[in-house]
Amino acid sequence: MTQVQKFYLASFLKNQIYFVPVIVLFFQDLGLNYSQIFWIFTIGAAFSFLIEIPTGVIADLYGNRRSIILSKFLIFVSFIAFAFSFNFLTLLIANLLYELGKSFRSGTETAYVYNYLDENKEAPSYTVVKANQKFYARLSESLGALLGGFLAYYLGFTWVFFIAALPAFINFIQTLSWEKLKEADQGAEKSWQNSYLFIVSAFKALKENKIAQRIIVNISLFSASFVALDKFVQPYMKNVGLDLQYFGVVYAVFLIIIAFLVKKAVKLEERWGAARIMNYSGLLAFIPLLILASGLQSIWAVALFFFVLMIANFRSPVANTLFHEQVASNQRATMGSILALFTSLNQLWILPIIGYLADWRSMSFSILILAFLILMNALFFWIKPLKIVN
Repeated sequence: MTQVQKFYLASFLKNQIYFVPVIVLFFQDLGLNYSQIFWIFTIGAAFSFLIEIPTGVIADLYGNRRSIILSKFLIFVSFIAFAFSFNFLTLLIANLLYELGKSFRSGTETAYVYNYLDENKEAPSYTVVKANQKFYARLSESLGALLGGFLAYYLGFTWVFFIAALPAFINFIQTLSWEKLKEADQGAEKSWQNSYLFIVSAFKALKENKIAQRIIVNISLFSASFVALDKFVQPYMKNVGLDLQYFGVVYAVFLIIIAFLVKKAVKLEERWGAARIMNYSGLLAFIPLLILASGLQSIWAVALFFFVLMIANFRSPVANTLFHEQVASNQRATMGSILALFTSLNQLWILPIIGYLADWRSMSFSILILAFLILMNALFFWIKPLKIVN
């Protein structure tokens, strides 16, 4: 199996998360309201905010591969922790473990892929590999979602997490065979005494890079808004009368569509350009959200949620390519962590506000706020066509 094929396998395995279509209902089943649910994710975002830069520096100093391996292991442990959770505190601890695992992966895995492809000129382009990763991820997620609804219905929520831990463990094992890159050897020569200077140099480079700043704000605001919106999909399906065992079927159908849609990202990027796709995808996401915010209650309206999900997944590989083209190769993991850090920072204020508004007013009102936030992000942080930074 080639290293590129291992990237695809990792994308498939990491998305065998059978709890996707039921996790919010799992929280509600343990007695949590919207505010508590959103606070779990808010605290997780705060924790992620604090550790994003240190974990990114660890990756740049000691090797992306080692950080990725640690990430896979921590995510496996977090799934077991979720399975044993029984209240707000235990769910919070499990989520913090999950966020720690994600922090060692965020920015780092994309940097590893980008650097591997950069070192191996005969390999496919980054956009091609990233789009294929998204394809396998959505294909896997659709299968996981399809099984998840039935597993939750017949076995209960706890078993969904236990079963999801198996592919997570396999993913950890297969990552041990990933190739070592030149950056790993270079990182070993550095020490923690240089960490502060390394962070300062990354932020200094970002301060001087106005284009990268705009891209980071654009991506992080859109991503944080989407994280908040995603929490309403399952309660909405429950409110319109969809049976639990069919939740996974709905997720699976739309995720398969998304899997094939992201395959088109490369061709459309070549035709329209990455900046134009990012700009107009933000505007396009506003329309279905505005319809949902009107208070429409219908099983058919569930498709509007997933239409926004399609947009988010379609723009992701394009946005990642655009971002990595604007930063230096020796700082990609740290810069990737800075991007994740800003996403966490935006989640810190978006999630608690949206959760509070949902309990205080309604789900529809919260969706309306998210719709205008996404619209304002697209308009105020419009991306102009860019040149690649060497």
